[in-house]
Amino acid sequence: KALNFINPDELSMQCILIALNRFLQEKHGSKMAFLDGNPPERLCKPIADHIESLGGQVILNSRIQKIELNSDKSVKHFVLTNGNIITGDAYVFATPVDILKLLLPEDWKEISYFKKLDKLVGVPVI
Repeated sequence: KALNFINPDELSMQCILIALNRFLQEKHGSKMAFLDGNPPERLCKPIADHIESLGGQVILNSRIQKIELNSDKSVKHFVLTNGNIITGDAYVFATPVDILKLLLPEDWKEISYFKKLDKLVGVPVI
């Protein structure tokens, strides 16, 4: 749930007030917070910088076509829609939950950890 993708002078406060009203009615609405800047710079960039500082690589604007598994059901590699193969020791897959559900390998769907995804619902943001 993010409201900081639009410049303040281009956004009607009605939008903010409607969103705040909705958030505050939720169970943990009082724990709502705002970033002190836009999400890519204040949230995503520090995460990417941390991964890269540890020797990892962050690949942006790439669509995963398939998650290939080894015989032990661990990740063998990611296949991108452009045909590239991505291999690594660990993977971070940043995508909407609906896309993750579509790409989840069949062998993982019965694992209790991944069955919890069934309860998650994607929510559009402004």
